[in-house]
Amino acid sequence: MKGTRLIYYSDKRKRLCRRIAIFVSLLLISPFAAKAQDSTATDTSLPVHLDGSISISANKYSVSGAPARRPPTGWTIVGTPSLSFGGFSLPFTFVLSDQESSFRQPFNQLGVSPQYKWATLHLGYRSLSYSKYTLAGITFLGAGIDLDPDPLRFSFMYGRFQRAVEEDTTNVAVQPAYQRMGFAGKIGYGNDQAFFDLIYLHAKDDSASLSHPPVKIDLFPQENTILGMNTRIKIIEALTFDGEVAGSFLTRDIRSPLVDSTQIPKSLQWIIDTRSSTSLLFASTTGLTFRVPHFGMRVGYERIEPDFTSLGAYYFTTDIENYTIAPSFDAFQNKLRVSGSVGIQNDNVLGTKLAKTQRIIGSGNISINPTQVFGLDMNYANYSTQQGTNPKSTLINDSTRVSSVAQSASITPRFLFISSTTTQSVIVSGSYQDYTDQNIFTQQYANSKTTSGTINYNITFLKTSLSLGGSLLIADSKQAAITTSLKGLTVNASKALLDNKLSLGGSFGFTQSTITDINTTSTYSQSVNASYRISTQGTLAFTLYATENSNTLATVPPFTEILATLTYTHNFSF
Repeated sequence: MKGTRLIYYSDKRKRLCRRIAIFVSLLLISPFAAKAQDSTATDTSLPVHLDGSISISANKYSVSGAPARRPPTGWTIVGTPSLSFGGFSLPFTFVLSDQESSFRQPFNQLGVSPQYKWATLHLGYRSLSYSKYTLAGITFLGAGIDLDPDPLRFSFMYGRFQRAVEEDTTNVAVQPAYQRMGFAGKIGYGNDQAFFDLIYLHAKDDSASLSHPPVKIDLFPQENTILGMNTRIKIIEALTFDGEVAGSFLTRDIRSPLVDSTQIPKSLQWIIDTRSSTSLLFASTTGLTFRVPHFGMRVGYERIEPDFTSLGAYYFTTDIENYTIAPSFDAFQNKLRVSGSVGIQNDNVLGTKLAKTQRIIGSGNISINPTQVFGLDMNYANYSTQQGTNPKSTLINDSTRVSSVAQSASITPRFLFISSTTTQSVIVSGSYQDYTDQNIFTQQYANSKTTSGTINYNITFLKTSLSLGGSLLIADSKQAAITTSLKGLTVNASKALLDNKLSLGGSFGFTQSTITDINTTSTYSQSVNASYRISTQGTLAFTLYATENSNTLATVPPFTEILATLTYTHNFSF
């Protein structure tokens, strides 16, 4: 027993020393940052500024004929105060609501990012991005710091990536989760135009954060360590290279036994405790961008291995390999702008699937603006998918082979008429989408075509501040033997009164959706809104929204929803 305890404490000490070593290495940059700091004393006579806004909203909801989609009452408080003094800037953000208990990440959030010259501190609920494959915009509760004494770059953060959520066996909408803590660091050299960064991220679930293990779903506590490199190099004035590579060590169940993995080189096994569920996967992207006046082109390559995961990001499309080229140019004093891209996308990056699927992607955009009165936008995209058999695997039956072409096109002319009394705009848009399945065994069920057209008209009477508008939508979609038709009409109006202190508005909409020989659904929507500027700083707003829905299916009863919202917004500056 004593020997076992010594081994446990030895392993724990090794892990602690490993974390400390990585953290200390990230902090090595701080002495250089301190030397570069401006040593001039802060002028205490500089004024103190506090400005921003705060909004308080209350809503009332009711529904008849259908289950309620939200609580009958609710409130929200949102604030964005910013305090600045002596060169310091402290922008705060906070969101408070009565709906906090329904979310994995709390809805009640408070955060601040004080800034002084090249130093920024992050406290509370924040969202940071170090690179695409490491820390990439996930919301965390904790602290972070950015130091950018040009040309050095240093960032570090620590916090809770995910809070613990107990399983609710009576409500499948509540997804259980382990508490997840993590930290990340970045050290680099350069600026936004040219830089070199090294990035480290570590996140781990607390397997003891739930009082009861989930029984409805398989939930495993995970651990993730990522080493990344991100760079941008200006080769010549017109040519820039950028690239990023990351290696992700992911343990899908930290309760699995420790092993000597053959997949992970022994020289790298010190980075994370290697278990039977541990894997090492890579992601990378590179690109060359050439840009001169009136012309540009980018050539890119991206490769993400299957199941590559970062617990510091929300989502990744994995098992892809992309080759792309994207030219663009403008002419006639920017009245003509043309851009496009052509690419090839493959899956089965590691050759472990029975077949490899290849997609050829092409798109083009043209924007013509000869005068202020008239403009035209045109877009076209073509996606073809072909599946080929992996030579190392058994042949795929032709009845299940994937072979398809998807096309889409749109054209949008627009008109703007401005006179001394009115401003009028007309926007017309037409689009066409076609999906063709080239597999003769499945095409009768998969082929589809969709056409749609919209027209929007708005007029504003400048002297009376009266605005009127309307829109019309017609769409038709056909797949197999089912045809769906959609028709919609919307009209709206708004008027400013009392020297623009009072604004009144309203809208009415009707939409009808028909599925051939199955069902017709009709929806009426009405809204009324009013806002009154009480003072130069305060505005009171009210919105009433009502929806009535009915259909021809006897099994689905009609329903009515009503939502009323009252909001007070106060802007302040001291």
